Amino acid sequence: MSAKGVRQLGLFRIALTCLLLLAATAFAARAVPKAHGRQGDWTEFNQLIAHAQAITMTHPDVGIQEARRAAEIARWHKGDPGYRRALATALWLEAETLTRTNRIAEASAAAATASRLADDGRLTKLDGDLALSRARIAESGGDFAKALKNYQRAHDIFAQLGILRSQSLTLLGLGDLYEKARDFAREIRYYREAAQAYSGDPAIALAAANNLGFAYEQMGHYREAIPRFEQALNIAKSLKSPILQASILDSLAVSYARDGKLIEAERAAERSLSLIRRDDEGGEIRFVWGAKAEIEYRRGNLKAAVADLQQVFGGLDLKTTTPSFRDMHQVAYQVYRAEGNLPLAMAHLEAFKRLDDQGRSLAASANLALLGAQFDFQRQDLEIAHLRAAELERDIRLRKSQAEIQSGVFAGVILAVLLLLAWIAWRNALLKRHQNAIGQKNIALTETLSERDEEIQRRTEVESQLRVAMHAAQQASRAKSHFLANMSHELRTPLNAIIGFSELLLGGRLLPEKSREYAGDIAQGGRHLLAVLNSVLDMARIESGKVELQDRPVWLADVVEHALSVLGGRGTHEKKDIRTSGEDVLVRGDEVRLRQAIINLISNALKFTAERGLVEIRIERVEDGVDLVVADDGEGIPEDKLPVIMEPFGQVESSYARMHGGVGLGLPIVKSLAELHGGSLTIQSEYGRGTVARLHLPKERLIEGGDREIASRGGQAELKIAPAA
Repeated sequence: MSAKGVRQLGLFRIALTCLLLLAATAFAARAVPKAHGRQGDWTEFNQLIAHAQAITMTHPDVGIQEARRAAEIARWHKGDPGYRRALATALWLEAETLTRTNRIAEASAAAATASRLADDGRLTKLDGDLALSRARIAESGGDFAKALKNYQRAHDIFAQLGILRSQSLTLLGLGDLYEKARDFAREIRYYREAAQAYSGDPAIALAAANNLGFAYEQMGHYREAIPRFEQALNIAKSLKSPILQASILDSLAVSYARDGKLIEAERAAERSLSLIRRDDEGGEIRFVWGAKAEIEYRRGNLKAAVADLQQVFGGLDLKTTTPSFRDMHQVAYQVYRAEGNLPLAMAHLEAFKRLDDQGRSLAASANLALLGAQFDFQRQDLEIAHLRAAELERDIRLRKSQAEIQSGVFAGVILAVLLLLAWIAWRNALLKRHQNAIGQKNIALTETLSERDEEIQRRTEVESQLRVAMHAAQQASRAKSHFLANMSHELRTPLNAIIGFSELLLGGRLLPEKSREYAGDIAQGGRHLLAVLNSVLDMARIESGKVELQDRPVWLADVVEHALSVLGGRGTHEKKDIRTSGEDVLVRGDEVRLRQAIINLISNALKFTAERGLVEIRIERVEDGVDLVVADDGEGIPEDKLPVIMEPFGQVESSYARMHGGVGLGLPIVKSLAELHGGSLTIQSEYGRGTVARLHLPKERLIEGGDREIASRGGQAELKIAPAA
């Protein structure tokens, strides 16, 4: 975040927090537990809590004393059922007030005691408020990972309790946290979610709009920042708050100026100046003069800009200025350099670099802490998967010596584990390369800080590359976890059946009929394992580009008939209506791969179609080629899940998909095979109405000169061959 943004946002949040606390005072009594049968004894306690909440921003020392006085009153009622919650409420308010006076250690101790008292097995709003306080304390103390954990905990509690206003406040806090790490994408997302979560509080709407404006301003998107600041200004006017209006107008003036709207910028700065002159306890007027100096500089009026800068820095030591003056040091450097006053220009450049280095150090620390917290969450899931895989391997070793019949099964397991480890090693190497790339970019970024003005313009591009690399590393970690979860399930299920039936066969007490039945089950499980491994290997070969097409003339009708015969023919699915239709077409392609693709599409249609359902297979000529269409009237796929099923291991609904089996590679393989032929795969579906899959082959693959037709016979369509005309 820019230094000016830090200063303005800090002032803005102080005033906004006052508004939020005043709004919360009306609900204070409901947040405090009442004593059963002795309501009058808690009157003074409730009054102290409400008053402390109302004055905690204007007179924080008084607020602390009143919160502590309320805690003493709560201790007088130690035998009352509401004692623990009442004392926890007083300590929570004390922690909140101490945090706002920057007494972090005392605030942390009070919040910890309050959390222990409130931990009684019941989930209430106080638990969420305490988690939110712990997050703010951790953020103030620079422990960003702990702050992230507590913000998420608070949001989960408020979501369970259905308290939308508190959810919105938590989302604002998350946005502030990611603002410190300069993660603008997450910052903007949380501010938008905060505005959407609760629309009944103008103060929350004001905070979300203003913070969004700052986020876009930091990114240099001034045209997107301006309407957010204007929205925040309208809300501040309705709240009749001059200090908020002045702060927002100052930000609006800067955004107008940087967008080239100098007349609008001048008007906003003058309005801010007139409001601040009424009450300038925080020294806000210096920053308005800074905005005016930038406006005059952009107009080319160096004399007026110098006069405005004297209003900004008069009486200040340039070597000890706070981060609030970072952007104004940059403007001063540009103005004095253009005027020819090089010593003063260099003094401001040194001050700018000092404050810029401080800001970047804070952002790097916050970004690293948040990244570490997110990585810990993913690592916990990965450790659970590793423990499950280790348990499965131990069971296999214990049973390996029981019979020779299981040796083939163990060999398959070893092969699968080797493939899995190779894949994991590849992913880890990819992750390490991304991490090395991040380290290289960080070194390059550090070196660029010593360069002159032209190097400052290159920093935005370097930071963008860092975010892309970090995102790729996170994607790789998620893909690895996804692969482990899918493969462990698909391997464990048939292996359990094979091992179980093998042990029954080893017992030697089964009837011959049962032995044959169990042997068939073992064979079926083995075939399923082989199909899973074949699917993984097919996908790997396709992704590595090692699949080569064997082009030859192929009749599409033969491909369809072969697919039906492989799937058992219509007799196997006699409870389902299978129809084929359309004009037969001769194409140039790999017959084996086309068969594999159409078998996958028909198998999916049969799998997800109920009894007495309809599965229709059509060959359709289209303007730019020919389509193999497989349509069914099954349950269909929700529209928002269509992109998921086209990705490897993508499944629409896990429990339903597991009931039917499969690792989610069928459609990605079909899609890849279609693209190898220069075509495409499209899925159209309406939930509850059925699905239509189209495998399209381009016009270049059509071979003219042969003709076939499809004739209807006995109520079902049957493919027939006819000589060419």
